[in-house]
Amino acid sequence: NSHDNPIEADGSMHNIRVMRNMFINHPSHAFCNQPALGGPVYWIRNIAYNLPGGSTRITAGSAGILMYNNTILSETAVAGGSNVHWRNNLMLGQNAAPAIFSVNSYTRYTSSDYNGFRPNPDADVAFEWALPASGAIAEFSGPDGTVTLAPREFATLATYSRATGQDRNSVLVDYDVFRNVPQLDASDASTLPRRGLRLSPRAGLGCRGSRHRDCERHGRLQRGCAGPRRTGDRRRSAALRAAALMPDFGVPVPR
Repeated sequence: NSHDNPIEADGSMHNIRVMRNMFINHPSHAFCNQPALGGPVYWIRNIAYNLPGGSTRITAGSAGILMYNNTILSETAVAGGSNVHWRNNLMLGQNAAPAIFSVNSYTRYTSSDYNGFRPNPDADVAFEWALPASGAIAEFSGPDGTVTLAPREFATLATYSRATGQDRNSVLVDYDVFRNVPQLDASDASTLPRRGLRLSPRAGLGCRGSRHRDCERHGRLQRGCAGPRRTGDRRRSAALRAAALMPDFGVPVPR
């Protein structure tokens, strides 16, 4: 998808599905819900690469959001959500923020598990989990709708899991779980991919000849292509540009 604008679920209400997209070089917040009203809003099998302002915008008590099977190469921070659930996601930090996973939930039944995290090295706080101080749902007070949460900060996945009961089956990963995907660092511009990159006819990425269709069907690009065969094939050209920004990212599966 566009590397200038995210897909937004802003103001959406019920049964929204955002599935199987690739987000590349977003300034911030490819997963945008500000707010989502009621839900469910499904974010499933999306890939987000290089979001130096963070991956997720969940604000104003956005409710009923389910993040399943996404690959996110940036930090996830939730300003204020309700009934939000993460399962089987990969989240690898790029120093866009200290914590790899920071959640402010207005309900105590927000949950997270079976994820793979890569915290930023040397970060004092890797995980943050804030829930209502008492009761299942936060009580709002004051003319500005302020709410009191009980924030908790943790340096490691193990301490966060023990204290909160969240992510007990989650694991630590690193960039080496991918094939030929360079580590990102938002604090060092030299490590970030260039925007607007185009492939020459000899780029050497993609699939060869008649295998194009099979590779597109399986959502992966292989080496050996001389470029799209037909001028103006926008879908194929876009896929090749994505491959140039992100070599061999069609295999986002741990070894």
